[in-house]
Amino acid sequence: MNTIEKLGTAGLIAFLGIQAIRPRITHPAITAEIQVPAPVKQILRNSCYNCHSNETQLSWFDQIAPAYWLVAHDVKTARSHLNFSEIGKLPVAAQRSALYEAVHQIRYAAMPLPSYRRAHPHAAVSPDQLAVLEQYLDPFAPPVPDAAKMAAAVDEFHQWSTLNQSTHITITLPVPNGLTFFPDYKNWKPISSTDRGDNHTLRQVLGNDIAVKAITDGKTQPWPDGAAFAKLAWQAVSYESGILHAGQFVQVEFMIKDHEKYASTLGWGFGRWRGMDLKPYGKNAEVVNECVGCHKPLRDTDFVFTEPVQRSDKLVPGLNSRVIASSVDRQGRTMSTLTGNDLAVNGARSGSAYPAGAVLTLVTWAQREDPHWFGARIPGVPQSIETVAVTDGQSSADYKKDSGQPDASEVSARKAYILGQRSSVMP
Repeated sequence: MNTIEKLGTAGLIAFLGIQAIRPRITHPAITAEIQVPAPVKQILRNSCYNCHSNETQLSWFDQIAPAYWLVAHDVKTARSHLNFSEIGKLPVAAQRSALYEAVHQIRYAAMPLPSYRRAHPHAAVSPDQLAVLEQYLDPFAPPVPDAAKMAAAVDEFHQWSTLNQSTHITITLPVPNGLTFFPDYKNWKPISSTDRGDNHTLRQVLGNDIAVKAITDGKTQPWPDGAAFAKLAWQAVSYESGILHAGQFVQVEFMIKDHEKYASTLGWGFGRWRGMDLKPYGKNAEVVNECVGCHKPLRDTDFVFTEPVQRSDKLVPGLNSRVIASSVDRQGRTMSTLTGNDLAVNGARSGSAYPAGAVLTLVTWAQREDPHWFGARIPGVPQSIETVAVTDGQSSADYKKDSGQPDASEVSARKAYILGQRSSVMP
């Protein structure tokens, strides 16, 4: 037997030998399968079930090691993240949240996994199939006024504003992966905002001085080390007018760039604190993988979802101040951010009347679909910039608008609306 024959024989023996090493792929009972319309379920079965359910069916070539080892690992990982055979155990909101994330991953061609699609081309989700999934989720149904949520939001604000009038200081623990809380985040500058129809929240993104400078200098590809963002989320509460305002506080999330320290997590440190007591989110350091999984497809934006409303070549007046509140007009497809100088912000957050010298600016944009997340809308083209300057307590204030000249009745109504907005809670 020559050398080539010996090598071939050894290779064959080794190949046959590794077939005996077979991590087990289990098929547990289907205990709570997802309940969706038949067209939606058919798409999920065709493109997702082989990894994300207890009904895994392997092709003949998937059965051959070492490919089998990769398949077994992928199935175990996929089921732990999302299992359509058991998802019915979760609250309806959590089920829908999982579907929104799935659509996000499909939009970015991150799911099904590229390696899986190459071997199983029939599993790819077509644009028409993606449209079926998006239509089913219908994130922007008309909002319904909720008196109970409005009352709860008012109560929470009064509790928080009382603390703001004292010397109260919030102390909070780091999240499990070690990222520490940024107590001064509420004084960072506005970067953008989001209307999240998928989970009924309004969100405001703030940036520290390093992030703001990177934006104004046009140097965000990549973001510089030290740039940090705070993304606040509140329940979206509909008033009788149909305008959505920030209700009860949900959470604040942080991202901070350090390409060396956080090299294993896309160069960013991630953390989340939930509720008014700012409880760190997650049981262990592995919780950061949730963040990485969502941000990983965004390589072209240095893994950042947010598109800043400011541009280096066109700065929007009023956005160099601190945030007071956010609002959304779903019917008019607009969204607004209310900012103020120090006198205005301090008055709003303490629940006090605005003193003379307080200046408030309301910037309103047309909404546009968020290209990075289905079920979200973000600021588009600026529509108006309105300014109210208090001259003698709230009994006297000057009103200006950057375009057009409203009549006296509209000026009075707009002043009352702007001065009457309650500050969003920022613990």
